[in-house]
Amino acid sequence: MEISRKTDYAIRLVAALMLNDGKPLSVRKAAAMQEVPYSFARGIQHDLVKSGVITAVRGAHGGMMLAIDPEQFTLAELIETLQGPISLAVCLSEDGWCARDSSCVFHQVWANGSRIIRDYLSSISMKDIIEGKNPYLKEKHF
Repeated sequence: MEISRKTDYAIRLVAALMLNDGKPLSVRKAAAMQEVPYSFARGIQHDLVKSGVITAVRGAHGGMMLAIDPEQFTLAELIETLQGPISLAVCLSEDGWCARDSSCVFHQVWANGSRIIRDYLSSISMKDIIEGKNPYLKEKHF
């Protein structure tokens, strides 16, 4: 599993919204704060609105706002919102991709590895990351 550039940028935009104290934040400003290319941020904003992670507020003082509770919303949920199921191998996420699923000696290894990664990412809320409360993180960079 690899975190795509789009997902990385989306995580950073959500972080910018979390640091903005519940006030609307323009896409341009959030992108600049998190070093995300503005043109990329516009497309990500659309995807995050469509998935219900953020809302868009129109008008002179508008922008983006969180539509989720960062204390309850995990890193796994955000990744899966953008990329689909967390999976180490395509045979786990696409039915019929491999005819050897039932006889493959590695299938269960990939399934267990995927479960471990998903469980770990599910144990970390977005709020924990921003506040540096994850015991696996040495320091916060936001």
